[in-house]
Amino acid sequence: MNWFNDIAVSYVWDWSSVLSLKSLQLVGQGLLYTIIVSVFALIFGNVIGLAVATIRMSGRQPFSGIAYIYTEFFRTTPALVQLIWIFYVLPILFNITLGPVEAGIVALSLNAGAFLAEIFRGGIQSVQPGQRDAAVVLGLSRPTTFWHVVFPQAVRSMLPATGNVFVSLVKDSSLLSVIAVPEITYQAQMLATSTFRPLEVYTILALTYFAMTFPLSVAIGRIEKRMQRRTSL
Repeated sequence: MNWFNDIAVSYVWDWSSVLSLKSLQLVGQGLLYTIIVSVFALIFGNVIGLAVATIRMSGRQPFSGIAYIYTEFFRTTPALVQLIWIFYVLPILFNITLGPVEAGIVALSLNAGAFLAEIFRGGIQSVQPGQRDAAVVLGLSRPTTFWHVVFPQAVRSMLPATGNVFVSLVKDSSLLSVIAVPEITYQAQMLATSTFRPLEVYTILALTYFAMTFPLSVAIGRIEKRMQRRTSL
């Protein structure tokens, strides 16, 4: 361990090249790609998750069985493998060619959708059947009952787990660097290669991800507490 201590002591941090205008522009461009990919994946992931959860709860075969296979496959296989398969294998098997950004959004959306489907399904099923029965007595239609009675109550139990998926999705966007999507991790890799300052570059990268995900986590926590207070009133 002496050699490691010697290197650690002798290393001189140099932030000048990393914090130059050109370097910050690259980081900014990468951050923009990360935000765009994450936002689209969040939107599509929620749509997919809600649709799959609805299909699974319907119990209609073979659709319910297909939805089950989808959720289990994408929950039990690595997101990196899914990304590589969608980008490289789809053109070979089905002649479907997607650009790096499109393939990344599709892969992250399908991955997040599988986890969100189970979260939505569990949250919806946690609502007491009496709530639905009361809505039927009042003459509410099934869509109205779902959106105005069941879903608002389910959100309270779904919010913590959903927030974790959102935060994980932002971090998982770094996987897109393996297919050359110029998001922030890819730009950091290029910057580390050109400046020969990997420690400084990856320190900034870690702080950038923290700056993106920590406020999101705090916001979700505050929303959860506010909803709990409203429930207790």
